[in-house]
Amino acid sequence: MGVLIKFILVFVAIYLLLKGFVRFLFGRRTGSSSPYQQQRPEQPRQPETQEDRIIEYQKKTFESSDAEDVEFVEIKEHKSGN
Repeated sequence: MGVLIKFILVFVAIYLLLKGFVRFLFGRRTGSSSPYQQQRPEQPRQPETQEDRIIEYQKKTFESSDAEDVEFVEIKEHKSGN
């Protein structure tokens, strides 16, 4: 058991050192973004037509609505035969 604990501690120490070294090279990043991604501020675009505005409203309404539990009733078709 002692060897396993030492191995885990050494592995964690090496991981933290490498992570600190990478942060030192690339500079400290805020948030969970990757250092390789370039972030561009996106401006929310305004819907251009009445149809676009309706679709945007329906999306917002759908996203904010609560989920409902639904019970299903099984319908069996009876075959009539002689």
